[in-house]
Amino acid sequence: MGSGDRPRRPGLLKRWFFRAPILMYRVGLGGLMLGQVMLTTVGRKSGQPRRAVVDLLKRDAATDTYYMVSAYGGLSDWYRNLETNPELQVQVRWRKFRARAGTLPPDEAEEVLLDYWRRHRLLARMLLRLVGLRVTTEEEARAAAAEMKMVAIRPEGDG
Repeated sequence: MGSGDRPRRPGLLKRWFFRAPILMYRVGLGGLMLGQVMLTTVGRKSGQPRRAVVDLLKRDAATDTYYMVSAYGGLSDWYRNLETNPELQVQVRWRKFRARAGTLPPDEAEEVLLDYWRRHRLLARMLLRLVGLRVTTEEEARAAAAEMKMVAIRPEGDG
């Protein structure tokens, strides 16, 4: 990771690009969104529903736990909303459910990110580049994990 590289909030064009998948989910095409999850959180200030589509890094089928990363560290609105209220609605492809989110400790977060890095190195490099991080080695990925917040989401029941 280059010196001074740090996740930063996207500009207007990138924000539009990142928010475009929400429309796919809202028009009923969420099932086509492989590797992405739509989260509906409660706005920490407004109390209104807020939607974000985020990349799914891993799903543990045994525990039905979904792992995703806030690439902008604690700056992502969806992450900040979950800090205030960890209850949310989730849509993974066509499955919708209520869930509860929790932030992983740094060692577990690093493990999940490195697992994703090893399985999808090129995609991981591209995604990290989109958030302003130049990561080319596993050691740099390990350092990047320290700048991010990893979230585990567990369903509370289908519905």
